[in-house]
Amino acid sequence: AAAPDHVPMAARSVPAEPVTITVIDNSKPNAKALLSYIAEGMRDRLPVADVVVHSKSAAGKPIDADEAEMLAARSHLVISGLGD
Repeated sequence: AAAPDHVPMAARSVPAEPVTITVIDNSKPNAKALLSYIAEGMRDRLPVADVVVHSKSAAGKPIDADEAEMLAARSHLVISGLGD
């Protein structure tokens, strides 16, 4: 079947309550600065209460289940980098 001519975008909404954004600093050079810059830029689009930085000890070390649970409990949005 042929692709449709137009695909509408999904509806977007802005939360009424302030949100907490967590940035995961993977310890790579400039990761914290870049991801924090992106998070701060979200202030133009969302009512941001706080931007929190969670630092990993090494880029190759995954976040364990307890850390993931803690981040999910305190954050409305998590920003993480992947790759180089």
